Amino acid sequence: MNTPPKATQDAVSMLRKPGTKAQPSHQAPIGSPKPGKRVYSPFSSRITAENQLCLEQLAYWSREAKVDILNDALEAYFASRPDSHEAIPAKQR
Repeated sequence: MNTPPKATQDAVSMLRKPGTKAQPSHQAPIGSPKPGKRVYSPFSSRITAENQLCLEQLAYWSREAKVDILNDALEAYFASRPDSHEAIPAKQR
């Protein structure tokens, strides 16, 4: 019976540049963003199957990235909701 050789590195560490460490996805990126560049935060959620289909179709036909479509849609929605720009109050002590 042949057994596969043991892996000495995981897939992520093989893709990483030598001398760099993995960064958990929940941490902010290291370094400052370039002026005029958007800063992205990891985000995960669920959407309806119908919305997913529409998103995929729009991304295909418009040749836009899904992330850009969703960010544009969220920005338009937030522009119509003044409460989205109000800071969340700190906890009362």
